[in-house]
Amino acid sequence: MEKDSKKDLIADAALACFLSTGYGGTSVDDIVKASGMSKGGIYWHFKSKEEIFLYLLKKWMDETEKIIQDHLTGKESAVEKLARLKEQFLEKINEPVSAVIYEFNLQAKDEAVLKKLRALISDSKRKTILRDYILLAIRNGEFRPLDAEAAANVLISIFEGIGLQWFIQSKDKKTLENTANMALDIFFNGVLTK
Repeated sequence: MEKDSKKDLIADAALACFLSTGYGGTSVDDIVKASGMSKGGIYWHFKSKEEIFLYLLKKWMDETEKIIQDHLTGKESAVEKLARLKEQFLEKINEPVSAVIYEFNLQAKDEAVLKKLRALISDSKRKTILRDYILLAIRNGEFRPLDAEAAANVLISIFEGIGLQWFIQSKDKKTLENTANMALDIFFNGVLTK
């Protein structure tokens, strides 16, 4: 078995444990048991439970960036592209790994791990992709002239806020969808040319 496939096997086992007992309730011994690997085998690939989580997060972020890129290209209007992206976001937020990510963000206390988490998120291409989409919409006359970087941050905040609300308050899909629709309506009313 190649290194990446073993890492994926460990990460999948860890995710199953995180979903079952929560991030905080999962030990490396639990991951050892779930993966069928030895503790040494786990530590050969990952230094800690936190590193396994960061690996899962990186994979999730890479998938998310690809989804954003794929949904913001094409000949549709800026509104149609973002509506497609919203639909994909609603699917992504319902993936099991999303709950683990939100739990980790809310419970993480280790400053070194938080620093790695922040670095991973800041290295994300999400903001650049969204900024470029907004700049194109401005050039095409669909959005009024505005600070594209700030608008990209607003979109990220909208989606992350909706995800956090989903995790903390209500996992009702209809509420999630209504909130996302309203948030985009408010966003579009602020950026669309009249």
